[in-house]
Amino acid sequence: MELCIVSVYRPDLLPETTKRFAGDADVEVLVDRRVGERRRPERADSEESRVRDRRRLSIDEYLRTQGFVVVSREG
Repeated sequence: MELCIVSVYRPDLLPETTKRFAGDADVEVLVDRRVGERRRPERADSEESRVRDRRRLSIDEYLRTQGFVVVSREG
């Protein structure tokens, strides 16, 4: 399963991305709900948290520059 995440600052892209993935049952389109959650939490600087932070930075970069990103749903 994959997620197509559309930036909350680019709502104009939501109809286009929803239409693009309408026939693909493996892709869910949603709007980024992380507004206000961008502050770095207080936690130990483990290897796992550094990898997670790099992944988040990459997603944030795509949302900022492209307006959307398609990612694999973990779980």
